[in-house]
Amino acid sequence: MIEGLVGWVKVGDLQPVRLMGVINLSRESFYKGSVASSNEALATARRLQEEGADIIDLGAVSTAPGSPPISEEVEKDRLFAALKEITNNLDIVVSVDTQRAKIAEKALSCGATCINDVSGLHDPDMSSKVAEYDGSLIIMASDQRPGDLPLLNQIIPLLGDKVRQAVGAGVALNKISIDPGIGKWMPGRTAAQDLAILDGFDRLRVIGRPVVAALSRKTFIGESLNIPDPGGRLAGSLAATAVAVYLGAHIVRTHDISASLDAIAMARAIRGRPIVTSDCDVDEHAVGDMQVEALGYLGQGMDQAEHLKRIQVDEGAYQLLSRKGSFRILAVRGLSSMEALIIKQEMLARGGDAAIPKMALRCDKRPQEILILGTHAQISSLVRNLKGQPFRLGHLAAIIEEALELIDNPERYR
Repeated sequence: MIEGLVGWVKVGDLQPVRLMGVINLSRESFYKGSVASSNEALATARRLQEEGADIIDLGAVSTAPGSPPISEEVEKDRLFAALKEITNNLDIVVSVDTQRAKIAEKALSCGATCINDVSGLHDPDMSSKVAEYDGSLIIMASDQRPGDLPLLNQIIPLLGDKVRQAVGAGVALNKISIDPGIGKWMPGRTAAQDLAILDGFDRLRVIGRPVVAALSRKTFIGESLNIPDPGGRLAGSLAATAVAVYLGAHIVRTHDISASLDAIAMARAIRGRPIVTSDCDVDEHAVGDMQVEALGYLGQGMDQAEHLKRIQVDEGAYQLLSRKGSFRILAVRGLSSMEALIIKQEMLARGGDAAIPKMALRCDKRPQEILILGTHAQISSLVRNLKGQPFRLGHLAAIIEEALELIDNPERYR
């Protein structure tokens, strides 16, 4: 289950998708409709809040390809008068989009509660300054330059490392969110690369932090639809945003708050609730120590039976082969080390597996989280066996059954 905070706003699986309204104080920004002067920033922020924004993202330096370098002094001049006006007059979370730790420090001291760093913590002092003010932090996937990683196979491990780096510097884990960095940040970046990242957006869940979708009116939309002017890309932005939300985005950074509301709400409704069960779901007197979450699943019900019929497999094999062809990944939390080891051995005996913490092998007394990896048939066999096992494993069997059933249950969409 992914949960976190941006400022005082709760974000995550059990929260509404949060909207982050963009205000650019840089006239170099690629979309002129988002540009405001320092004198206009408060009125713009108030309008965005009235339209439904939960967070304002305020930036003074454009990162569009070909934008001229902006000095720290110019960034300060553009940013702080506007920031103070907004924080002094509106009750809304303000995030500051900056790559400089000194700017971030002053912004947090002036009332901002989040830093949005598209450089991926390139400034070595960024994390410690955010930690000093107990701020929230959005980390975009960047290695040497903003947006220089075009593949999810690069983005995911780098973001995982950056999250651990920030936590090591003192930033609270529940205040960190991530952004895969979609957009034409560099001349060689292609629309195809951005489309592939968006198509794989749900893969970002493995990092365990709230995910930001920053897609609004970007170049990949224009190239895909042959619309050179960002001003004409609203419909494409809404479609891309809906896909990102369906695939798990928790925060949408957009220039178009009111226009996005219905598309986001519909995509969130189709996505449904996370597939999570606990001992409270099977026993009203339980304290909720054990939890099962379906992280991934391939193969639904008897869908594969239709393919088996087409290739004329014996009817008696439909159900068994369908279960063997359906793969599940379950996160099981709150186990003792002994319970974790038993599940590991039971899954190995069935041809599946379970990933357990190395400390469980040393009988660590702390609650353990494991991953069960196997086909539906293997996990169902595990459940039958656990019902006769000691400790709390019989109880866990009921929780796993509940999670497996919830995958196909329409109640998840209420």
